[in-house]
Amino acid sequence: MRFLVLVVVLVLLAGAGLGTLINVDPGYVLLAWGDTSIEMSLWVLLMAVALLFVAVFLSIRFIVALNLPFKVLGDWQEASRIKRMQLQTRHGLLALADGQNLRAQKKFEELAPTTSQPIVVLPALATAMGRQGKLAEAEKVLDKLVAEFPGTQQLVYLKFAEICLHQGQHQSALEALQSLHKLNPQHAEANQLLLDLLQRNQLWPELIDLLRVVGNYKQLNDEQLAQQQQLAYSRAFDAARRQKGSAAASSLDYIQLLWNKAPKSVTTNGPSIISYAKAMARIEGETASQTEAFIERCLKQQWLDELVLEYAHLPLLNLQNSLKKAESWQANAQHSAALQLTLGRLCRRLELWGKAQDYLQVSISLQASKEAHAEMARLQHKMGHIDAAIEHYRLASVF
Repeated sequence: MRFLVLVVVLVLLAGAGLGTLINVDPGYVLLAWGDTSIEMSLWVLLMAVALLFVAVFLSIRFIVALNLPFKVLGDWQEASRIKRMQLQTRHGLLALADGQNLRAQKKFEELAPTTSQPIVVLPALATAMGRQGKLAEAEKVLDKLVAEFPGTQQLVYLKFAEICLHQGQHQSALEALQSLHKLNPQHAEANQLLLDLLQRNQLWPELIDLLRVVGNYKQLNDEQLAQQQQLAYSRAFDAARRQKGSAAASSLDYIQLLWNKAPKSVTTNGPSIISYAKAMARIEGETASQTEAFIERCLKQQWLDELVLEYAHLPLLNLQNSLKKAESWQANAQHSAALQLTLGRLCRRLELWGKAQDYLQVSISLQASKEAHAEMARLQHKMGHIDAAIEHYRLASVF
């Protein structure tokens, strides 16, 4: 209340002061334009300017007030348009989910030119086309999306790969996923699809490289990663073992490099060790000295029956020395039927018939097997015991 009284007093004082100034000296203003001139006091001019300002201000407010209904109408029309587009987008996505690909395509084609959500509509349109086998048309739609929104490149690669996988176009999907992997190695979904695709196409070296990346980014748990690594390395070794000629020579360096860089989940896994040893022995051929040293080194750290059986098949350069090493293993694997079978085979190769028979009999008594009976049959035949050989061949056929 006091503030209002103060304002009124100040306005009255300002008015009184202004009236006094007008009476003391009204001023003089002359406005001339060509032959026309206007004379007035300064205060009249100021009053005219003030009135003009008020008139302009009120005119603008009036015009705005007249335009308000049109603005409201425009906003309502825009909201209705957006609502219709959202409804049509929803119907298109539901049709796509229900497998009504042609209907979904029509919905999205109507939306595409004017949509405010091209990152949703265009990939969905490409998916609907791709599921109908229209890969070229789908690719054009995705290319258009990238051209308009360069930041969607990863989305486009992933979507195109999914479309190609749905149509069984594995090579095209592989290329798209590899491009995406180069662009973003951490893309978890793309890496998972790429893992499955590389395994399906038996691209083991590429799979091994990808598993290193996936392991670094912790995109698989330890158990899953170990299983994938063991499979990939074992298959890579098996593939190298099947190489021939000059390719086999280079394969030896390759698998040794793989083994030296392999994770612990592989180098301590029995099947992986055996696959590596068999591959190395196959590639080395008649001079399997590296394989022999590898097996001897491994058996000191981890006993594997299948590995010791592989030892007996190697083209050992010094059979007498190899037999002594194998006999020394009995201290730690006395009850291994595989070791007894290996010792019997080595003795047979050295023509130590009696000793070979003793080892083979122990092997059969510990664990009868097709291999042990077949080896005993060959030994008995060599010794001239035909009836015994026939009996062991019969027993071998039982397994």
